[in-house]
Amino acid sequence: MPQTPSWAGKLPKLEVYVDETGDRGFSKTSSPFPAMTALIIPQERIPQARAVAGGLRYVVGTSRPLHWTEHFKAKHSDRRELAAGMLANIADVKVIHVIAHKETITFEAALRSDAPKFYNYTTRLLMERIAWAARDWPSGSRLAVMRLGSVRHMDHKATINYLNLVRAQSSSLTVPREHVAWPPKWYGTSSYDGIQLADIYAGMLNLALTGAPNDHDCAKLLVQCGHQLRRHNGTLLGRGIKVIGEEDYITNRCWWRALHQAC
Repeated sequence: MPQTPSWAGKLPKLEVYVDETGDRGFSKTSSPFPAMTALIIPQERIPQARAVAGGLRYVVGTSRPLHWTEHFKAKHSDRRELAAGMLANIADVKVIHVIAHKETITFEAALRSDAPKFYNYTTRLLMERIAWAARDWPSGSRLAVMRLGSVRHMDHKATINYLNLVRAQSSSLTVPREHVAWPPKWYGTSSYDGIQLADIYAGMLNLALTGAPNDHDCAKLLVQCGHQLRRHNGTLLGRGIKVIGEEDYITNRCWWRALHQAC
């Protein structure tokens, strides 16, 4: 199994938390997209992130892990707005989304019908973008420590095997994989506040994408946190938001310009 190089292990750390929204199925009742969200927090900002999670649990009135679908339902718009405001004020964090638009995906049929392969491929794309972010971190290169929310009925050992194969077959000149601590690990939601916060970021993305393309209001929370989205050379698409399928699924929406210009 590939290991983290000793020189990379000495770099300052980024704690990366990953969660999902939507579903990977292709039935008529499935969502139009699945997405994976990475919340990247510099180690020195972890206390602030934990304080935000604790504050939101206090407001919600729960000691249980925070969940967008449970604690931030449409009837609790005040909670949604508070969460977005508190998250937007966490300094120096970056957010990455990988979105698969099912209608315009050109995958071979085998991948469409194989949820684990679909998950593994999406995880690979997200990890590549995390590696680029860690290498190019504004204050200097860092090492990203990935903690993903566990997924029911998914063999995460098989995901690691797939990612090992990808690492072995690709050059670090293309993707700086040495900037991601190896191997990544999966945890239950209750294990880390960061996974719960990533779930909220993913929920805000879901809210925006399930709204009508001409609905500004559905994306107001996403735009409020838009300055935290990862950009490469000033551009969101590619490194900050990766669309599997046609990019106009997101760029044709009325709020895209505001999201892209958020700073």
